[in-house]
Amino acid sequence: MFWQITLIEFLLTVAVFVGAVVFYGPTRLFAARLLRRFESIEKLASGALFGIATAVAILLPVHLEGGAAVGCRTILLALVGPLDGSKAIVGSLVFSIAIELLPWAAKEQSNQVAILSLLVSAAVGFLFRWVLSHRRNSPRKQLQYIHLPLLGLLSAAGGLSVLALTQGTQDLASSIIPAMASNVLSAVILGTLLLHEKLRSETERNLRESETRLARQAKELAVARDIAERANRAKSMFLANMSHELRTPLNAILGYAQLLKRDQTLSKWQLEASNTIQQSGEHLLMLIVDVLDLSKIDAGKIELQVRPIDMTSFLHGITNIIRIKAEEKNLRFRCDIASDLPAFLQADPKRLRQILLNLLSNAVKFTDRGSVDLQVRVLSRSQGKIRIRFEVRDTGTGIAADQLERVFQPFEQVGDEQHRAGGTGLGLGISQQLARLMESEVKVESTLGQGSCFSFDMPALLADSVRTVSEVSGQVTGYEGSRKRVLVVDDTEANRSVLTETLESLGFEVSEAVNGLEAVAFAQAAPPDLILMDVRMPVMNGIEAMLRLQEIPSLSMIPVVAVSAGVTQVEQAEGIKAGAKAFLRKPIETPYMLQEIGRLLELTWIHEDPQQRTSPVSDRADHFVVPDPAQMESLRELAKAGNMRALRERADQLTTLNARYRPFAERITGLALGYQSKAVLRLIENHAMQKQEEQVARS
Repeated sequence: MFWQITLIEFLLTVAVFVGAVVFYGPTRLFAARLLRRFESIEKLASGALFGIATAVAILLPVHLEGGAAVGCRTILLALVGPLDGSKAIVGSLVFSIAIELLPWAAKEQSNQVAILSLLVSAAVGFLFRWVLSHRRNSPRKQLQYIHLPLLGLLSAAGGLSVLALTQGTQDLASSIIPAMASNVLSAVILGTLLLHEKLRSETERNLRESETRLARQAKELAVARDIAERANRAKSMFLANMSHELRTPLNAILGYAQLLKRDQTLSKWQLEASNTIQQSGEHLLMLIVDVLDLSKIDAGKIELQVRPIDMTSFLHGITNIIRIKAEEKNLRFRCDIASDLPAFLQADPKRLRQILLNLLSNAVKFTDRGSVDLQVRVLSRSQGKIRIRFEVRDTGTGIAADQLERVFQPFEQVGDEQHRAGGTGLGLGISQQLARLMESEVKVESTLGQGSCFSFDMPALLADSVRTVSEVSGQVTGYEGSRKRVLVVDDTEANRSVLTETLESLGFEVSEAVNGLEAVAFAQAAPPDLILMDVRMPVMNGIEAMLRLQEIPSLSMIPVVAVSAGVTQVEQAEGIKAGAKAFLRKPIETPYMLQEIGRLLELTWIHEDPQQRTSPVSDRADHFVVPDPAQMESLRELAKAGNMRALRERADQLTTLNARYRPFAERITGLALGYQSKAVLRLIENHAMQKQEEQVARS
């Protein structure tokens, strides 16, 4: 009967305490939310909860003198110390004693005994907490599962001590085993539940704090993203506007240069001057493209435009450009193209040309004597796929080993100051990024003072023979069939003029409009066969004008070619959506423009027979009457000194001396104006030598 009573007493006591354990986690969270500024509020709240639960356990009629209540009814005070610290002990002790001192709390057992039991349990908790916090060489100074049985034994010892002090030792022997068993079991059960609940509540709190922190970070990131996007939009807008402002005058410069080159009556000097104008404009355009490409690459917005390439024509165009640059520095330029290289490949011609021109131009720039070589080899070929190696080798200054990693960084230039001049440092960095887009990588081998070798391997697909833009290049003299009417719309007079003169020279009837509103009116009055429409114009822009044309049934079928100095994909997409059948970028490439016009109007172009083209006026001696040897020697010395101003003045003096010297003097003046000192010197020496030969022959 004694053990049955003990078991019932134990279960009733534990049941009371389990209710407090259930509210342990929510109480801590509620207290933390209510008073976030006070870090110890959670511990005080848990102490208050356990103090109330302990007072309730003492007051309820669950003590049947079975021995289980000894120490067990105040065990929460012993647990709260190691669990939540001294502040929790103080809180529980204050609340439990305050309840015991209430007038209606008097029971058979005096309040003094209950208060003594509370104090003893609190002392046990303080003692255990102190032992845990002062353990040496122990990383864990908090309550663990393994400590619970020991805490139960200490609680039982405290309860038995109170029993011996208040009731004597006659009932002590019969209460030892029940007290020990009930306290150990209570400590294990309640401690396990409390540790789990504490872990759960702390995990939940940490989770909520993490969610709050993540929400705050997400908000901050959203703000930062918005700022970055606004900055990127501002940068894109600035680059687009800058590109537009630079490309607009370049369109006129390059357009007129191409027009001049079509004139068959040009002298050799005039043709060279036209080529110089075009090459200088294209160099400036390449700098603009480099800056824009760097911005696009950084933003991850650049994409390859793969199409069939005529490799023979493609490589021929590149070698012609580099050969001129090499000859200006008296360098040998050799191009070794593998005999098994396919005639047509699928690749992005613009980007591949950009890489090769950057590598070759750098090779010429950093080479003062010797040679620059371009080698194109086929590495592998199978099932319609091919891998090609492009290798650029020079005998230039070379690159130091510690500078090899820097050559591909944007705005970085290596080498001496003399060779650094005239570049932006963007070429190699952009070439590397473009090569990676092509699933390749530019590699470099260099020896300081001996030269460098840049190479990259490009995978590509084989392509069939197709009609390319290059087939519409050269001298197109007209087209077959009836005359076509073209309306040119642009707010810049120079741009209208260059397009008008180009098209009229090919037999088109051209009319002009300065804005979109005027273009719609002209088209209604005299419908053209094709419209070249600038996108950015005042009064009414090209997009709105194209939309207006689409709304008029009689004009909706007229093909419109959108023209713009803008380079954004958005602008192109808007133009196509508004009804444009093609898109031309400024500066306009005449061959590509003619190809698009021919496609839209289904024209058959008439090409000039190359054999019928008259060669430009040469610099042979029989075309010039030159002065006496003394005058020629004076001109030669000025040319060697590079004094172009004095050379022009001396040429003007020759004209006043004898009118027959005028053609020769004008030739000298033209070359001097272009600061072509080597060409002037070569011209003077050739004609001086022939003059001497003539004098010897006469004598």
